[in-house]
Amino acid sequence: MKTFKIYLSLMLLVLTASAQDGQFTTTSDWKSLLAQARKENKMVFVDAYFVGCHPCKQMDDEVFPLPAVMKQMKDNFVNVKIDFYKEDLGKELQVKYMVTGFPTFLLLNSDGQLVNKFSGYQEADKFQELLSEAVVKSKKGIALKGFSPALDVAHVDFYKAVFTERKPVDQDKLIPYIKGKDILAEVNAVPFLMTRSLNSELADLLLKNYNQFEALYGKDLVYGRRNEIMAARIKAELPEKNDLKFEMFLDKVKPLFSKTDWPYARLDMAEAYYYRQLKDRKAFFKYAAKNFNDDDNKIRYMAMYLYGDGIDEEEKQLFADWMVKVVSEKSPYSVLGTAAGMMKAQNDPERARLYAEWGIRKAKALNKPTKHFDSILN
Repeated sequence: MKTFKIYLSLMLLVLTASAQDGQFTTTSDWKSLLAQARKENKMVFVDAYFVGCHPCKQMDDEVFPLPAVMKQMKDNFVNVKIDFYKEDLGKELQVKYMVTGFPTFLLLNSDGQLVNKFSGYQEADKFQELLSEAVVKSKKGIALKGFSPALDVAHVDFYKAVFTERKPVDQDKLIPYIKGKDILAEVNAVPFLMTRSLNSELADLLLKNYNQFEALYGKDLVYGRRNEIMAARIKAELPEKNDLKFEMFLDKVKPLFSKTDWPYARLDMAEAYYYRQLKDRKAFFKYAAKNFNDDDNKIRYMAMYLYGDGIDEEEKQLFADWMVKVVSEKSPYSVLGTAAGMMKAQNDPERARLYAEWGIRKAKALNKPTKHFDSILN
């Protein structure tokens, strides 16, 4: 029996590898890849990975081989996997598109214009949703036009050193470099957006031009930068806990955000203030329950800290009060697993059962195990 299981596992690996081979092409010539996409009237999908990247392998094992995913990718994209650490083309694309996390997915039209960029492991349903959004945008002629189609952009050496020497952008070199120049132009915007811990002048420059930056280079690159600026300003203005002053700070900065972004930005700033700066998790969970949005990713990563030392039942209950307002049947498999287990521990069998049922449906759709959810139902 053991020998048979090993044989079966090997066969599944072979079948998966064969499917991946048919799904992805390989290339070292960017122009030829775009030419193929134009010929087939498709977009280009780049899977930026490196050997040893765990979430990259998760995508290979759990997402790309699914028949519905494979069909969508083959029908709409010329798909290529590129090792961004080993392949020359990957190194060029890394500098071009500021790729710092893996896996990163670049979705381009056949003219070489970037339509969308997103990073990290994505469950199949969310991944397909992102692919569909990119296809619709491409058909409408929408692209992130801050990036030129050309790979050979004349970037300054202190920016390229981020990737070649693993050095951060030198702010002292950036300031004179961008002075008097169009900050939205690619050769200026890219090193600017890669600079961490912006001083007050540069932070004001990013906030002033935020909407243009997002339209030209994508939310993936600029939303987090704005969060960093807000967190630094909160820390400077509110070194100690003061709920009233925090609300006054939010009122002051609210005009900087769109109506769509505000519910998320407000909770991001509350996380920066209560959770990370003050280390007051209970205060954050209370705030989040009153000012919740549908960002279940926060539920996912914050739940990991609920099983450490010093976590009391009140804190778990406050987390649960927030969680039940956010979790839905569309939530990720891991979030549904957390929610079902927590509600069982909180002696709420009705909600635990509901989340377990949602989890089983999600697991079957994603070809994932149902054992955890089954144990809650039984």
